[in-house]
Amino acid sequence: MQVGGKIGPLTVIGVPGKSVGEVAFHWPERRLLIVGDAVVGNPPGRLGLLREKVMDEPARLRESVRQLLAIEFDTLLVGDGESVLQDARQRLRELVDLFPK
Repeated sequence: MQVGGKIGPLTVIGVPGKSVGEVAFHWPERRLLIVGDAVVGNPPGRLGLLREKVMDEPARLRESVRQLLAIEFDTLLVGDGESVLQDARQRLRELVDLFPK
């Protein structure tokens, strides 16, 4: 699995900072983004990050998450917490707006 490569309809996107090899998967035709636990659905209906002590490089992860906003998606599936099934890009933007500048 290589960043930028495809697995079926999914494009592999690097999300460095959480842990080594962290990736997300984008399905453009479905406007779907699968992020594992790079982003968590907590509290329900909103997005957050795990505690910094479980991240390899918190600042790098925040930058990786900020870069996900360049992708077009409506649904965000997470590995931890509650997925966001509509307006997910806006929920991600709200999270990024809370990051230190």
